[in-house]
Amino acid sequence: MQKILIHKLGPVEHCELEISDFTVFTGPQASGKSTIAKSVFFFKNIKNILMEQFRKQQFLQVSEADDTINLSFKKRIERSIRSNFLQIFGTTWHMDETMQLAFYYAENTFMKVSLRENMAAPNYIWIEFSDNLNQFIKELEKKSQRDFGMASHDVLYAVREELHDFFEDSAEIIYIPAGRSMITLLGTQLNYIYSSMDDAQKRNLDYCTQNYLERILQLKPEFSFGLDQMIQNAIHLTDTKVDRQQMLELSELMKAILQGEYRNIEGEERLQVSENKYVKINFASSGQQEVVWILNVVFYYLLYNQKAFFIIEEPESHLFPNAQKLIAEFISMAQNGKNQIFITTHSPYILGSINNMLYADKIAKYVDQSKLEKIISRNKWMKFSDFAAYYIKDGEIISCSDQKFQSIENEVIDGASEDINRDFEKMVLLKEMYEH
Repeated sequence: MQKILIHKLGPVEHCELEISDFTVFTGPQASGKSTIAKSVFFFKNIKNILMEQFRKQQFLQVSEADDTINLSFKKRIERSIRSNFLQIFGTTWHMDETMQLAFYYAENTFMKVSLRENMAAPNYIWIEFSDNLNQFIKELEKKSQRDFGMASHDVLYAVREELHDFFEDSAEIIYIPAGRSMITLLGTQLNYIYSSMDDAQKRNLDYCTQNYLERILQLKPEFSFGLDQMIQNAIHLTDTKVDRQQMLELSELMKAILQGEYRNIEGEERLQVSENKYVKINFASSGQQEVVWILNVVFYYLLYNQKAFFIIEEPESHLFPNAQKLIAEFISMAQNGKNQIFITTHSPYILGSINNMLYADKIAKYVDQSKLEKIISRNKWMKFSDFAAYYIKDGEIISCSDQKFQSIENEVIDGASEDINRDFEKMVLLKEMYEH
């Protein structure tokens, strides 16, 4: 199982955890949930950096003006990783000099990041690879030289498969950040804004946001048809193995959450609320704008059976409690025994809905499953053995998975409610004192 270690990064004092198939982080704002999520993304994205540097090395796609032209293949990779780190976490000048990060992809395969003093700059980002990862990078360089100039899809495909095998991970890493409504609100202006930015301006964007932005720009044209038509097209026009029942259930959840259906018609983004009525996406509610691209991205990857690791920040943003319940169910279906999910949340409704889905799986062998499915469909049941929940406060993480009851601890879910109820009870007692 993969494992991450974070020490003295942002608000996180120390964090060491194994990556489960479904991981939930909760806790106060600014406690470090996003820092942990971004750290996981940073390390899981290394496969993409290696792939991109192999492609550049193979076709020598560096200009004489590029100051990396005289660097070795490994040094280019290290520089790209440093640049990626800075785009995700910002300058290192304010970071604790004892900061350390490590990620174990397999038992003996790891990458570590720390800070060192350097003549060029304080808090220089130091990167350490495990011996086998160093050797793998050397083999990649040899392969790029052997196949130099061969613009072959087969070569790139073979390297991608080698990366999947080496890291024992074929999933695509997908980060869906908080604050999504602004990107949705810009709608049709996004293409123009992004295409007019030069590379330096793009590098100034938070990398997680940039990655998310590029993904939705790529996927927008795929939603020219309704969801039902997309499912039919995937079944009849591609070789994709489609679980039609699951996709129809997902599409119904999407329609219920959005109170409509997203369409991209000749570049105009719409929420189709009926056959002849729609709302432009930039005039939709903030909740609809926040959630629409969680739904679309997850639906697309499930429809085309593409394995993914989804990191989703605050899926509940701006949603009514019932819609929060539905988005929790939608995300649980995305795991489907193949994908991995990592979410951050403040919502007791999200946590409570997850507990219901865990409980459904727990009692399934003891009850009439056909009756249970009428309450919570089988596709939403969650296995506790694949699940982990953590609470983060004051820089430390605490497991809040209740092993006895196989659920998230009620104290975490009901903490705020208990404070509210306690205040109410005190006021009732105060009133009663004056009545007597």
